[in-house]
Amino acid sequence: MRIRKAAQEEVHRHASEGYPYEICGVLLGHGLEVSDVRRATNIEKENPGTRYTIDPRDQLRIQREADDLGLDVVGYYHSHPDHPAQASMTDAARSFTGAVFLIVSCERGKVVDGNAFVAVNEGGPMRAEPLEVVG
Repeated sequence: MRIRKAAQEEVHRHASEGYPYEICGVLLGHGLEVSDVRRATNIEKENPGTRYTIDPRDQLRIQREADDLGLDVVGYYHSHPDHPAQASMTDAARSFTGAVFLIVSCERGKVVDGNAFVAVNEGGPMRAEPLEVVG
């Protein structure tokens, strides 16, 4: 996956601002090229520090924005507050093929790592996808 530096910076900003809760959003672009990101609301009520659920209204709004811009939904991003940027068992169980999943580790409000993953099958497992930041 290739992600524009400005898009990566927005994900990092979102994760820092949302700490100590998991944040989430949508990756836009073409193929495995991410040019833009859109923030979404985490509507998880029981465990927002360790789980996320994208607000379906945000999902619909962002899909419409992508369509208007001629972009595709490439995948999704979320943070792991005070945990590694690795796909958890929950992440794998909720994954699906055809999308890339970007996870950033945010320790004490500062992003320290980020990794991309793709689902091998619906519901996992997930495998690492090389991540490259470009201009």
